[in-house]
Formats: sequence, C-alpha cells, structure tokens
Amino acid sequence: LTEGNIIVRLQEEEKAVINLKGVTITSSTTDPIYIESGDKVEISAKSDTVNVINDNRINTSTDAVGGAIYSKIDLEIKGKGELKITSKYNNGIASTKDLEIKNLTLSVNAVNNALKGNDSITIESGNITAISSSGDCLKTENSAISDKGNQRGNITINGGTLNLLAAFDAIDASYNTIINGGTINIKTDKYSGYTGEVIT
Repeated sequence: LTEGNIIVRLQEEEKAVINLKGVTITSSTTDPIYIESGDKVEISAKSDTVNVINDNRINTSTDAVGGAIYSKIDLEIKGKGELKITSKYNNGIASTKDLEIKNLTLSVNAVNNALKGNDSITIESGNITAISSSGDCLKTENSAISDKGNQRGNITINGGTLNLLAAFDAIDASYNTIINGGTINIKTDKYSGYTGEVIT
C-alpha cells in the first residue's frame, strides 16, 4: 500500500486481529494504521515475514497526535515475524489506552515517542529496538485510578531484549516502572547518536 491506510472501526465490545504477512504500508497524509473504536485489537507479524509501516507526514505543529500505528483502544503487538516502523511525524506506536508487546522482532524509529501507551505499557518478550530523535522511547501519561480500581501509568517489562535510544528519556512512566526480567540497553541524549543538542 504505497499511499493509504487501514482504519478499524468496531463496536464497543468487539475485538479484531490484523495479521501482517510481508506488507508495506505508507501514508503521507494520515496514520498508516488507525484504530478508532472497539474493545481491543491485536496486530500480529506472522512468522518468517518482514513488515514495514511508514508514516511520512511532515510535522508542522507542536500539537501533533497519532502515529504510524495509532489506537484509541487497547492494543497488542505480537508475532514471530518482524515489524519495522518509521514515523517522521509523531509517535511510532501509540495507544490512548493499554499497549502490550510480546514475541516479535520490533524496530521503531520515531521523531517523538517510539512506544506510547497512555494508560500502560507491558512488554512480555521480544527483540525491540526503539529510537526517539526528539522524545522518549517508552512513555505513559495517565496516572489516574481506573473505574475498576487499577492503577494506570505503569510501564512493566517482564522479558525480552530492549535497545532504547532516546533524545530524552528511555523510560518515562507517569506512575511507576516495574522490571521483572529482560536485558535493557539504554543510550540517551548525546550518547544515543540520534539527536542534536538537547537544550532542556
């Protein structure tokens, strides 16, 4: 898909799975994958495939929202394949709810935050390279208590290998960071090699 996007619209209680089997999706006008409504969506990079998503929009506003993959519901990224994401506009993968990642080989190169889950980020496993040239690698923003009494804002890493290269913070949790396992390599600011001078 050389110029276009995928839009997912579901009923409030519905779930969907997007299987990626060797695709390239590029958009210069909107989010390449936009998940508008529903309960939860899973995006799976299937075994032995390489999948590429490019957000080629030009950022002319400090109020930019969205990303190469942008979801307004819970989002899970998984699979035994490879997923490569480049965002020249804003975030790489962003969910306004919970974001979960497991198993796959994932590389994200974003001008702003590489991986953002407003309510939470959970990384179970995988080989992840996250690059942010003017933001954070892993970021949550909402630290409120949910209607079910759950604390929002956590970033949880249970396993996997993470290479985090950021202009600012590698991990920026609005509430707490919980690391139960995995290998985490961090380079920020001048050591990351992906940013110019950081003034603030």
